[in-house]
Amino acid sequence: MEYAKGRLDGQPSRTGDQGTFSGRAMLDPLLDDGEAAKVRVNSVLFEPGGRTHWHSHTDGQVLLVASGRGVVENRDGHRHVLQAGDLVWAPPGEEHWHGAAPDSFLNHTAVSLGLTRWHEEVSDEHYQAAFGDE
Repeated sequence: MEYAKGRLDGQPSRTGDQGTFSGRAMLDPLLDDGEAAKVRVNSVLFEPGGRTHWHSHTDGQVLLVASGRGVVENRDGHRHVLQAGDLVWAPPGEEHWHGAAPDSFLNHTAVSLGLTRWHEEVSDEHYQAAFGDE
């Protein structure tokens, strides 16, 4: 059994890569066993408007929302407004994106299983439409 503190020893927070995130997001790695990792766990703090690009995970992804408000949406257009306490399961291969609301930070723990496949950016228009129904 391995014990991990709040984050990986010696791993500083990092900003979300511009090839995979829009806006600002900070990631704290909690578990990552390298390039071919089967499980990655990150605490992610999105600033208002920050979001991932479309992506999928070969073995799925779990999101545990700690604080703030945001959204998760899949390619079928199924979307859910996120708030503290929510748990989201994205099944293997399901393309989706997630991020903060325009007026709120969002902090979640992302448990990513298998390889992550990144796709195109979520357009500003698409992002704004995700909050237009409120």
